[in-house]
Amino acid sequence: MNFRKQLRRDIRDLITNIISYNAIGVGYSFWRQRPWAIATIAKGKAVLDLGSGPCINGVATALRNGGYVVCLDISKTMASMARYTLKKFNVLGDAVIADALKTPFRSNSFDAILAIAVVHHIPKSLLPILFSEARRILKVLGIFVVTVWSWRHRRFILKTFLNIFFTLLGLLGYLRRYVIFWKSRRGYFKRVYYLYDLKELIEAVKSSKMVVASSGYTWYIRQDNRNVYVAALKSRA
Repeated sequence: MNFRKQLRRDIRDLITNIISYNAIGVGYSFWRQRPWAIATIAKGKAVLDLGSGPCINGVATALRNGGYVVCLDISKTMASMARYTLKKFNVLGDAVIADALKTPFRSNSFDAILAIAVVHHIPKSLLPILFSEARRILKVLGIFVVTVWSWRHRRFILKTFLNIFFTLLGLLGYLRRYVIFWKSRRGYFKRVYYLYDLKELIEAVKSSKMVVASSGYTWYIRQDNRNVYVAALKSRA
């Protein structure tokens, strides 16, 4: 797949996800009421929940640390749900509608950044931009926590074989690009995922001049629903 065609697809995927999350935001928030255990490694008084959705992780972190949280999401509906979560738990914070690839924050603003189940919506061509932006707005020795669905889950077995076939035909720009549908009363809404493996996430960390502090696998509720994770530090250099 040539560069221009891939760029058009990447932009189309991003727009598709924005439209879908605007449509399913309320229902999605209902099913995402528990914070991820891995979010507990985020320390500090100023925390950014990047691609926050309803901001359950960011709010839980702010409550635990007695600090302030910014819930950032490009979806208007999700930002609205984040405001509801902040009010519900009486947490000091803000909900911002913005692009994770180019945030409106000053450099060295946050002690920690959470990117729980959001990086897998970013096309690979844009991944370096996201990690570099995270490094810019992190304070020195701040931590960046990323999780991505694991492509090794059994739900992706058939899709992976089909992707191999389409890749060989030159019809797919990235091998582990998957389309997942969310069913609601309003219909089916398509979400596009790029399921990066551990090696790719570590490479993204290193390319942004951050340091890998921890990496491996984690899960949300069930251990059979594994996610790849990496925790990166902004070094002094």
